Amino acid sequence: MNKLPVSVLVASCNEGHLLEDCLRSLQFCDEIFGIDLASDDNSMDLFRQYATRVESFHRVPMIEHVHPHFIDKLKHDWIILIDPDERIMPALAASIAEELQKVEPQIAALRVPMINHFKGKALKGTTYGGIVYARLLYRRSGIMVDDDVHKGIKLRPGFDKKKIKFTGENYDKHLWCNSWKQLADKHRRYLLGEGQARYNEGLRHSYMAQWKSFFRTFYYSFKGLKGYKDGLTGFLISFMEARYEFLSWAGLRAFQQRQ
Repeated sequence: MNKLPVSVLVASCNEGHLLEDCLRSLQFCDEIFGIDLASDDNSMDLFRQYATRVESFHRVPMIEHVHPHFIDKLKHDWIILIDPDERIMPALAASIAEELQKVEPQIAALRVPMINHFKGKALKGTTYGGIVYARLLYRRSGIMVDDDVHKGIKLRPGFDKKKIKFTGENYDKHLWCNSWKQLADKHRRYLLGEGQARYNEGLRHSYMAQWKSFFRTFYYSFKGLKGYKDGLTGFLISFMEARYEFLSWAGLRAFQQRQ
C-alpha cells in the first residue's frame, strides 16, 4: 500500500513494551509524530526507529493535555490520534485508504471498529466489549481542540462524523487493560479532569442524578451490553464503570463548589 496523506500523533510514557507493535501498524501513514513523555524506557529509541518526527514533552496525567500542543504541528489535514496500546489491523488500514478516496467534505471524524482486550482476551460484553466504534481519524480543519478529558476533540459547526463499517478483520486492536490495577490507575488519572469536563459540557450536580447514573451505568453495562458473557470479569468491569460514573459526578460537585 502506498503511504496515505495522513499524519499520526502518538505519545508514550514508559510504554515501550507496547509501542513497537503500534508504530509498525502505522507504517501506511506518511507522517508519524512521536512524543516521548519523559520516559525511562526504550520509547525514544523506538520513536527514532519507526517515526518520522520525534519530540520530548513533560509527563501529563491525561493524553488530552498533549494534543493542543502538537496537533497544529502535523503535516496533513487528516490525522490519527492513537495510543501505544492500539494496533491498526492491515484490513482496517485498507478500509481507511478506501474511505479517504471518497469521503465527503463535511466529514471531519471517522469512527472505526475497535475490539478491546482485558488481560489479553477480547471482551464479549460490558461497555467496552464486542465491536465498539471509536473516533480515530480527524480532519484537522474541521475540529476544535482543548484538554477536556474524553471530550478534547470537538467538531466545528457544519461538520459531521462517519463510521467505517466492520467487515470481520478491519478493526483497531486495543490492549485496553492488562490488570485490575491498571484499570484502577487509569480511572484515577481521568477522574482528575472529569469534574471540569462535565461542568464545561453544561452538566450540574444533583445527588439524584449521581445515584441514577451509577445504577443505570451498571445495569446497561452488565445486562444491556451483555457483560454477563464475560462472567465475573464482566461483573467487576461493569461495577468499576458505574463507580467511575459515581465519582465523576462527585468531581463535578467539587468543581462547582470551587467556582
